[in-house]
Amino acid sequence: MNAASIRDDFDQIACLSDGREHDNRYFSLLASFVPRDAKRVLDIGCGLGLLTARLASRDRHITGVDLSPEMIARARKKSTDAGRFLFLCGDFLEQGFTSEQFDCVISAATLHHMPTTIAVPRMMELVRPGGRLIIHDVRRDEGLYDQIRSHFALAQEASLRLLRTGWPRSPRAVRLAWERHCAGEKYLTFREAREMAGRFLPHAALFYHWLWRYTIVWNKPCAA
Repeated sequence: MNAASIRDDFDQIACLSDGREHDNRYFSLLASFVPRDAKRVLDIGCGLGLLTARLASRDRHITGVDLSPEMIARARKKSTDAGRFLFLCGDFLEQGFTSEQFDCVISAATLHHMPTTIAVPRMMELVRPGGRLIIHDVRRDEGLYDQIRSHFALAQEASLRLLRTGWPRSPRAVRLAWERHCAGEKYLTFREAREMAGRFLPHAALFYHWLWRYTIVWNKPCAA
């Protein structure tokens, strides 16, 4: 799926979103992985800025970047402190960030939109020595174990939405928008994510999650 298609999909999703997508439920966990002393944080694929807001602290500056103009417009509107947030619209790989610019780089549900062999090394490059890279993304089921867990996850998803909204499913327009977007996507299995981490991110920690997600946490070695 090309950048223009992704941008158009998420412009529509931004207008329909109720803020309860799967990844949002992991935002507290992802925020806990960000080191407390990280002063400069990059949020790749920041969307509506919900995770960006979770990362906020008094002395932390956060840069969010997203392909969707509609997502960025809404993120800027929601931001209450323009001095600590910078929202950029565009392709992360085309931004003029400098090497080792950030203490922490976080990518939530965006890696599958980009070529892994280009995106992951670029993310690594942007992290300062001693800093941290966090990659959270969608995973594809592989084998009976994943399939069994997915059946339970579907029930959990319906129950959580019922408690939050009074309805077990998202509105039809939201479901159709996501289904259309996801139809052209290719996701890694957890095994493939582990192999990718082994290739690019030595000694990274990997976490397998319900609701078809995984997280990789990698600490960049300090300079010798």
